[in-house]
Amino acid sequence: MFHRNGETGSFQDIDTYRQGMGGENSAIDGGRHAFSGPLKGAKWGVSADYSRPSSGGVDQQLRYTFDSNAPDSEAFISTIKILQEMASKYVAHPEVVQFTRRLFNANRVRNHDELGEIQALIQYFQGSFTTNTPNEELGMPLLFGDRGAYRYQKDPYGHELFQSPPKVLRDIQSGESGADCDDIAAAAACCLAAAGYPAMLMIVDADAGSPGQYNHVMLATRTLQPNPLFGNDWFPVELIHPFAAGQSVKITRYIPLIVEEYDRDPKTKSLIPARFR
Repeated sequence: MFHRNGETGSFQDIDTYRQGMGGENSAIDGGRHAFSGPLKGAKWGVSADYSRPSSGGVDQQLRYTFDSNAPDSEAFISTIKILQEMASKYVAHPEVVQFTRRLFNANRVRNHDELGEIQALIQYFQGSFTTNTPNEELGMPLLFGDRGAYRYQKDPYGHELFQSPPKVLRDIQSGESGADCDDIAAAAACCLAAAGYPAMLMIVDADAGSPGQYNHVMLATRTLQPNPLFGNDWFPVELIHPFAAGQSVKITRYIPLIVEEYDRDPKTKSLIPARFR
């Protein structure tokens, strides 16, 4: 448990009890846990002055409770810091990298088809529970070997859960998916970066007059080579709603999740709040 600026956070330990989809020796072996290795020493944007003890050493989810008296801006900044750290820790995670390879091979994406790779990731993370999915196809797996598809689910009332990208992937593969927009954005950002593409958050404010009170996050990315649809520009990636690549609701801010300095040209930087440049 830790406390900071009117916020309370704790690590939630969850036992993994299901066997991996690939059998005993699968990379998704039920004996492994999503927060093993890279995230053991994660700070979650919390100062070293505050303790972050956890029990059992199996940190698959971070549970966060924001004090109702704390400023919305503080909760917003803490959420962004957590997502940035979580995404950066898993970019080269073997399970994430291998998933992208499996997905692109299954979709028969040609070599150097950058838009094809990004579109395959968009379709997978949008899942088959969308508003325009035919009833007979609801929940249908989108990748051979999976038992289900991504399904949007809100966090518990009054709490904010942050699920690791490998956990989000495993839950989809096991048919037990339930993650909100920030969880799926972090997972998809990791997969985009694992496949060689940068990723930014796109913030949708709940009220244009109250920045920090956001009701949705989505992603933006770009191809490494100019493409026929977007050229060298960044384009939106919506995961909760069945939008095509490039379609988006009105966006107020862009915040880097996994973006190297060479991808931050002057035009891109102008869209990023000074605090996150």
